[in-house]
Amino acid sequence: MLDKLGDIMVARSGAPATSLTAGLISLSIHAMLLVGLAFAGVQAHEAAQTEFSSEVAESGPRELEPLTSDSTLQDLDQDDDEPVMEASGSFAPVLATTNTPGAPSAAVAAASDDSFAATDFGRRDVQRMVDVIAPTATTLGQTFAIEGNGAEHVEGVEGAVDRVAVEIVRRLERGRTLVAWAFDASLSLAAERKRLAEHIETIYTHIGQLDRDKLAADGGLLTTVVGYGRYRKVMTPKPTGDVAAIRSAIASIPPDTSGDEATFGTVAELVEKLGKFKDGDHAYNLMVIVVTDEVGSDQERLESTIALARQREVPIYVLGSQALFGRAERFMDYYDEGTKYLHRGIKVDAGPESAMIEQIRLPFWYGGPQYDEIESGFGPYALSRLASATGGIYFVARLDGAKMGFDASRMKEYRPDWAPRREYEGSIQRDPLRQAVVNASLITQQNLPGMPTLQFPSMDSPNFKDVLQDNQVIAERTAYTVDEALEPISAVAKRRDRETSRRWQAHYDLIRGRLLAMKVRCYEYNFACARLVKDPPRFQDPKSNAWRLVPDREIRYSEKAAAAAREAEALLKKVVDEHPATPWALLAERELQNPLGFKWVEAHVPPPRPAGDAPDAPRRKMKRAEDAKPPEPPKL
Repeated sequence: MLDKLGDIMVARSGAPATSLTAGLISLSIHAMLLVGLAFAGVQAHEAAQTEFSSEVAESGPRELEPLTSDSTLQDLDQDDDEPVMEASGSFAPVLATTNTPGAPSAAVAAASDDSFAATDFGRRDVQRMVDVIAPTATTLGQTFAIEGNGAEHVEGVEGAVDRVAVEIVRRLERGRTLVAWAFDASLSLAAERKRLAEHIETIYTHIGQLDRDKLAADGGLLTTVVGYGRYRKVMTPKPTGDVAAIRSAIASIPPDTSGDEATFGTVAELVEKLGKFKDGDHAYNLMVIVVTDEVGSDQERLESTIALARQREVPIYVLGSQALFGRAERFMDYYDEGTKYLHRGIKVDAGPESAMIEQIRLPFWYGGPQYDEIESGFGPYALSRLASATGGIYFVARLDGAKMGFDASRMKEYRPDWAPRREYEGSIQRDPLRQAVVNASLITQQNLPGMPTLQFPSMDSPNFKDVLQDNQVIAERTAYTVDEALEPISAVAKRRDRETSRRWQAHYDLIRGRLLAMKVRCYEYNFACARLVKDPPRFQDPKSNAWRLVPDREIRYSEKAAAAAREAEALLKKVVDEHPATPWALLAERELQNPLGFKWVEAHVPPPRPAGDAPDAPRRKMKRAEDAKPPEPPKL
């Protein structure tokens, strides 16, 4: 057959049959290799989908290479037939396209050498899982029934003081009690430690008011204070009932600048050494109260610490901040009293609220809040599980008195799963919809470029082409990630109505709604850029020198894109209506603030002021010189 094909080719081209045959053999070999690689890629993708949980448990965070204009993103060629609408595919046939630097060549409008248009975001041949691993707690896999109240919101110092006093009195009703306070000694908690030290007398005063049977009298209640970071320091020589000594011990905790918080090791050591504490002939029941604003650096000890605490019947209470919604890290500002320097954006490990990240990371377009750091309504997973599994409580506390972001009573319906991590992973693997949510969330954890520009210079400007192409790359990168994330979400759409959990219902609807909305925006942006080049408008105002894209309700790309826009808006409105006063509703409302389409309007942009002409230029130069070598940021 190969010889016959060679003969046919010779007849058509006049080339020698021997050379053609050799070429065809080479072509066949390469084709088989490509098929083999494609099959291997599909198998790798399927393995990533089915074995994601073990990979997450065993790996640490890895950074992705940023997508640049040199990256190669392949678009599939589209025929002239109207394509079938798929949520993760293309909306419509391609317009005239341009070659993105480094990308495979695409069809270009047959005009002059200067003609170009927007890259179409056709369905991509994407068969991979983005290699982004969310920071999570490593566990030993023990399975325990979850007990205790789990999480409880308290407002400010007063709320924390009242509830801690109540829990101590409850413990006293079981017999003599030793309270071990474990204070995170990191710099980020310095102000809260000082504030709580000032209110510690109030706690013990409240205990006296609640203790009608005088159970705390005559040594019935003792207290020890420990400060911890990388290492632990006992601040009370021995357990004491002297409130003044307790206050002094808390105020004297030396700051730890290591950046490590051995939270679980500290709790385990307290339980091991004080779990059977005796003072003379009197045995004491131990309770541990952890005060921290971070999840801890030794989460791998979570399950072994729970096992020890349960064995000794020691409840663990935590006074801590809310974890961020679908985020592992928060960024905070810190003023260094020593250097008098304000350090901005220092990373703090504050979450997430669940064993794995269950929410996508997608930038919002247009001006307004990005909501990168919104509170989840719960503490971080590892500490919440520690409290819940030992019969304690995670007090979601704001010791600075700031008001909580969401209604605590409503948020109880959306409690994360605080089961052991391996049990959680097993439940995710058995549920296709929840697995799809987690997969989509992992895919979007890479750093997306944000919003492309909406303002372009006049088409006769020398930099017009570069501005247009550079921003098309931004939109394409976003569309690329969105398509990947939509793939698992779309595959389980028929399972949505079977989901009974309010939390996972909200997860799915918000994620699908936001991804579809962003997909439409990217296509509309691309289409608007292509139209500007294909059919350039004229300025009506002689003062105009720029074109600006503004949000518009009309979807111009195709009817299928318009249908996707309607579905996105319906899903987001459903989230707002069914999950009010929750993080899901907040994000849905933000996405609905701006329509998904675009239209061009002309504008006048004043020319930039020369750098040397700025009135504050000398002062800025001096400031730059002063700030050339800022002090090293502390480890919080």
